[in-house]
Amino acid sequence: MINFLCKKQYENDMVDGFTIVELVVVIAILSTLSAISIPNILKTIKLNRLDEAKILMDSYAAECLNEFRIGSDLSQVLPISYSQKKINALGYNKKTGSNCELFALKPKNSDDLLYEFDFRIGSDSGTLIKTAIPAKDESSKNSCELWAGDLCTANSGNKNYWENIFKIEKQKLACDNNFFNWRKLQPSGSYNKWNESSESCSQKIWVHKNYIADTESKYLEIKANEECSNARKAYSTFTGEKYISDCQKTYYFYQGIDMGSKDLMQAKLIEENEIKCKVNRENKRLSSSNGRYIGEADSGQCGNYYWICNKRLLTTLDQWKESDCFKP
Repeated sequence: MINFLCKKQYENDMVDGFTIVELVVVIAILSTLSAISIPNILKTIKLNRLDEAKILMDSYAAECLNEFRIGSDLSQVLPISYSQKKINALGYNKKTGSNCELFALKPKNSDDLLYEFDFRIGSDSGTLIKTAIPAKDESSKNSCELWAGDLCTANSGNKNYWENIFKIEKQKLACDNNFFNWRKLQPSGSYNKWNESSESCSQKIWVHKNYIADTESKYLEIKANEECSNARKAYSTFTGEKYISDCQKTYYFYQGIDMGSKDLMQAKLIEENEIKCKVNRENKRLSSSNGRYIGEADSGQCGNYYWICNKRLLTTLDQWKESDCFKP
């Protein structure tokens, strides 16, 4: 009886438990699943952090473009919201020398999944481009291409093309800034400006104070005219003949206006004297007694004799004899 009960208990224990083989199989399956899933999970986490780093870089690029719009020197500023701690938390470091002109991130540690990427902004045009160097692990290639397109490459050819363009832009900006800063001083002379055809700071421009010329002959002409104009200001009310050495010319002024020739100046003087004479004669007509009067000392008709009769002006002797004032 006792043996029977023991045997029954043993059979029940066999039904409720697991064999060593079963346990080994289960552990093997779990190990296999872990070996497959854990790396994938870790990879997914890294890709998510990579996407977050790209979003952060897009915001940095927007801030740098705003710095460009307000006229900042991109090589001297960083994105306003830049935080090294955020970058480090995402598995990256800011590359040495990064600024708004070229801002680059590189993985903190040697990693087959994370890739180095950056953005660049042209100093003169404000053009924004993105480049990247793909990682060894092909899993992040799509992410790399979404960031940089054809510039997600280890080939430096296309990158060198843009580097050369931005280098020329920076040289142009520096050249033009130097020229305009010099021009603010209202100088007189020549200075180099950017030459578009040769892409160099070699185009000579002549400036005389507020005037600008593209040839030396025009510059000398402008300078001479300006010096002459200043010299003529001293004769703004002058009437007469005057040689001005700064202009290397003789002027025939009438009240500061150059009449162009001596004859025209004298004609203007005669006209002026004639007007004065007529004014004087009119005053006499209104205030003087009847009789004959001698004309003004004048080369025009106003110098002739005239007669006044009851405030009437008579210009000939016949008119006088026919007037009521004539007494034979």
